[in-house]
Amino acid sequence: MLKLERQILGSAVTTIYESHSKGVITEIERDRMLEKYKVDLKRLEKGIEENQQIVDLHDLEVEREELVKTFQAKIADIDSKLRGLKSGAPIQTVDKNRQGGQTGDGNSQASQAQASKGDPEQQPITDSEKRIEQIREEILKAMDRLEQIETEG
Repeated sequence: MLKLERQILGSAVTTIYESHSKGVITEIERDRMLEKYKVDLKRLEKGIEENQQIVDLHDLEVEREELVKTFQAKIADIDSKLRGLKSGAPIQTVDKNRQGGQTGDGNSQASQAQASKGDPEQQPITDSEKRIEQIREEILKAMDRLEQIETEG
């Protein structure tokens, strides 16, 4: 709304200058009329600046909340996977034929047994560790971003 008022005042100021250049009003009349609009423009500019800070603050708070939610979701995911690994639940391995997707092996207990016997072809623990490391890196990046937002805010 303040920006609209500023635009309206800007049009009025332009009209005053055009009227002076066409000789409709004198220089003294132009200056008198402009003085009033200059005061109003300064008031509007100050209001816009103050409101912009409020909008910026709100945007940063929303961004921070989204980042915290994402961070919490990642932590919950990691905790869930860690609990599953610690309880001896079947380990999900990365299917090498898919790009980055994870699938349940269906035979993951057998895969675990083979891996514990030293079968070099099946390494579900190594794959799990890689995934945990990826998630850990994402969390560290999210924490860095959160710290940056807090510093800026």
